Amino acid sequence: MEKIIPIYYSDYGRYINRFRAIPSYIDGLKIVERRLLLTLHEVAKNDLVKSARVIGTALAKYHPHGDVSLYGTLVNLVDQGYAIGQGNWGSPGLNDDEAAAYRYSEIKLEKWVEELAFKYIDYVPYEEFELDPEPIYLPCPLPIGLIGHGVIIGISFYRTLIPKFKISDLAKRLVYLLEKKKAPNIEIFPNFKDCDIYELEPNQMNSILTNGTGTLNIVPHGDLESKCIRIRGRAPNASFASLQKDADKLEINLLDESSSTINIVVEPKKRGVDLQTLGQKIWDEYLIKNLNFNNIFCDNDGRVKTYGIDEILTNNYTCWEYAVKLKFIDDYNKLSNKKVELMIVQIIRYIFETYKSNKVEEIVSKYQELKKTHDIRIEIDIFNIDNNTWSKEIRTIEDKDIIDVCNKRSIKNLIETVIDIQKVESDLLSAKSSIDNCEINCFNFVKQLI
Repeated sequence: MEKIIPIYYSDYGRYINRFRAIPSYIDGLKIVERRLLLTLHEVAKNDLVKSARVIGTALAKYHPHGDVSLYGTLVNLVDQGYAIGQGNWGSPGLNDDEAAAYRYSEIKLEKWVEELAFKYIDYVPYEEFELDPEPIYLPCPLPIGLIGHGVIIGISFYRTLIPKFKISDLAKRLVYLLEKKKAPNIEIFPNFKDCDIYELEPNQMNSILTNGTGTLNIVPHGDLESKCIRIRGRAPNASFASLQKDADKLEINLLDESSSTINIVVEPKKRGVDLQTLGQKIWDEYLIKNLNFNNIFCDNDGRVKTYGIDEILTNNYTCWEYAVKLKFIDDYNKLSNKKVELMIVQIIRYIFETYKSNKVEEIVSKYQELKKTHDIRIEIDIFNIDNNTWSKEIRTIEDKDIIDVCNKRSIKNLIETVIDIQKVESDLLSAKSSIDNCEINCFNFVKQLI
């Protein structure tokens, strides 16, 4: 037992890391988030649908771990701007209002998520983890899990705390990295709504970007008014519970005027109170928060490691660029097959017009005779993605190819088909150019996100 238990415990730890708590080192998403975004892509990319439908589909197809965790994550996806929610999705305040039950709310995937993360979804690896096959990562030019505001929190065998950023800031940093740091250092800061950020020590933010660890001071916004203090923000992973508990001791009343954003009024119970001193005390003791970031991510084998934001950016970009190139290669191959098919149609048409053969068996027979006196082969270009090189392939048209084309459509339809080889050749050149210029085009796309 002493030998077996550590093995099982280790396996369980890797499972929890990868399938429940720790985000991926590629797209920065926890698996439940990726599964819900995938479900939204499948059932709610065009129209608002009942949240219950999203929860039920995700539960049945991908995430068999209960509806409570799924809906809690779905509420967070709406808050982070990945999806549009209709109905009561909760609101911040002294005591945050919870979202209505999922049978009452509706949801739709945000357009930017669909455009950035699902355009190349068919060109990433899929695996059957628990139920239906699902993508290992979402192919987005930026790690989609790092987009938003606040922090990513994960607790399992490890505790992770990772900052989130604006799209434009992540794009700036990625361009800086892709240009081999030729420009002056482009330092970006996390996106904390209604808060300011201070580094407790020099170079803490740079350490978070490069090494994955660092400490920042998060200071919520607020205003001093003539008779009261307004709190207009809250540090990530914080609450007003302690301030509410000590309200009597501080001799203050707390009024909640929050709606979509935090707006807490602090009124002294006594006259003549120095609001500047009171505000400083409230901020120092109850609102300002030191966040110790530890950017722990999980690889595809369940192993965890601390990564700098820079490494996650480049990991993700490499995977996205590869998916883009696979799409371009697939487009090119489809055009190549179309060219071959049109040339086969030309052969069928020639046999029909020359020999008046209108049955498949007759056409194949005449083609066999034709091959004896003519070299009927097609030269096509093939791209090898492993070594990024083009090569020539000579394709021989077999009897089976003739039969397959004949079986697709009627002989009459084949005879009347408009054959424009030049158009296909032009499309092939364009598709080939897309493959050859994939790296440049991908880089330019990221620059447009700034």
